[in-house]
Amino acid sequence: MFANFDRMKERTLPLPAPHRLSRALSAATVILVVALVATAIAGFMHVSTQQRASADLRAQDQMLRGIYQALTEADADALHYLSGEADALRAHLAQVALLTGSEAAVLSVLGTIDTPTAAAQPAAGVVADLIESWSSAVRLATAGNPEAGRLLLTERRSGAIVTAIGAAVERVLRDTEARVAMHEDRIQFGIVMILLLQLGAGLLAILGLIYAFSSSRGEADKRAAAVAAADRSREQVARLFEMADVLQSASDHTDANAVLKATAADLVPGFSGALYVFNNSRDRLVLSTTWGRAENDALPETINPSTCWGLKRGKPHMNRGDGSKLCCGHHVGTETTLEIPMIARGEIVGLLQLFAGGVAAEERLGTVTELGSALADGMSLALANMALREKLRNQALRDPLTGLYNRRYMEDCLQRFVRLAERENREVSLVMVDLDHFKRLNDEHGHAFGDQVLRDAALALTSSLRETDIVCRFGGEELVIILPDCPLDRAADKAEVLRVRIEELTNTHGAEITASFGVASLPNTSQNVGDLLSAADQALYKAKQSGRNQVAKAPLRPFRIDRLVEDGVEDFPRAAAE
Repeated sequence: MFANFDRMKERTLPLPAPHRLSRALSAATVILVVALVATAIAGFMHVSTQQRASADLRAQDQMLRGIYQALTEADADALHYLSGEADALRAHLAQVALLTGSEAAVLSVLGTIDTPTAAAQPAAGVVADLIESWSSAVRLATAGNPEAGRLLLTERRSGAIVTAIGAAVERVLRDTEARVAMHEDRIQFGIVMILLLQLGAGLLAILGLIYAFSSSRGEADKRAAAVAAADRSREQVARLFEMADVLQSASDHTDANAVLKATAADLVPGFSGALYVFNNSRDRLVLSTTWGRAENDALPETINPSTCWGLKRGKPHMNRGDGSKLCCGHHVGTETTLEIPMIARGEIVGLLQLFAGGVAAEERLGTVTELGSALADGMSLALANMALREKLRNQALRDPLTGLYNRRYMEDCLQRFVRLAERENREVSLVMVDLDHFKRLNDEHGHAFGDQVLRDAALALTSSLRETDIVCRFGGEELVIILPDCPLDRAADKAEVLRVRIEELTNTHGAEITASFGVASLPNTSQNVGDLLSAADQALYKAKQSGRNQVAKAPLRPFRIDRLVEDGVEDFPRAAAE
């Protein structure tokens, strides 16, 4: 991140040498600066290597936890299915699909596992045998002999095998935690060593300059300037390291902007600036923040990347205030502007601008080009990391097919909305949606067609609702809509609008596409989260029994405050999909 800054120091520190001793001191100073730069680069590479290793271990840890959770849930769902719970089969198959997917490759880190039925068998083979046992038991149960399926799992000791895998996973997780801690210690040690080496080198440089000052009064001013430059360089490196450390804790762009503005005020005082962040969906650079500028000195809200020579060339570009020479198409005003592209992992992240006016504006900006590039590099990495965290968060909370929130997110949100409604005497409505004859659509037109119908139905719902409304994929072709601050009748009216929107998909796809809706509301029809889900589900069942492609409301019930209690989402009868 500080390569440009180190080159600036190399140009600043070499000292004059009028005699043999001075030449020796100059040579020693050059060697010292080279060592300073080398240690800074080596230290940064060391820290970066340890950070990547730590991130890889955390990713492996997360994948391993997910695989083991899928393993335990698949075993539990298989037992539930053998006990007569037909709905458990769908969940079991979903977990088995995860266990046989690409993420299952992480099982290789477990090595070999000793199970009650075999010794020193590769983990992937143990899981494959376990899946085969489940499949055999499920086939027996499907054929009408669940007792034989349970007996088969007992004979093959599936539960003990899952426990053995869990022990192996726990062992690897403990080892991973220790290795992550080791990498974190190395990172801290590397930063401390870099700062200590910088400090030691700076002190040695100061001692050499003090000695040289006594030999020649003519060299005093130059040596003092070199010492001041070394001090500034050291302080700037420390400040940049501090900025990088604080940016790791930034949770959003607002935090990152605040860190950038505070750091820029310390490192490049006397210059105003602006930060543009690239928006993928708009294919534009969007103004994120400014500092040191007058309120009436407006900048464009967006910039087309194709108009910026800094982004085209991949390096800083100077726009003169008079517009002479090569000037970016988005440049406005009479100030000279330094355009610094922000690129991380080969992709455009944003654009950092520094402004200067008056005499020698271009020369003054030239003196801070390397420092501005270091600021841009630090912000690029921080913004890229935030984008990655947001992507991972969306993957954990959203359904990959439709882009809607998943069931886990729905349950958490519904709990919060219900508690808020009870506390502030508000209403919250719940709408359950089921695409009619969806299995027939898949059978007649193929699963790719069915997937597209699901995506289009999800888009039809989200585009017709408020920003505060939440649409989730509950499972299969069932969707759930949470409508905060919405009474029952208004929710039913909104459901009717949504029903029409989905029915209009018939014209788009050339097949009859309709949906049934069940509407419930708290406190009008329900007393808690479980009642609300159950009431909406029963209303959906009523709509389907009455001919489908319609909206049904849950019946009203007396509202009793003494029965309002917080309750979790429980199992309840599901409306038949077909």
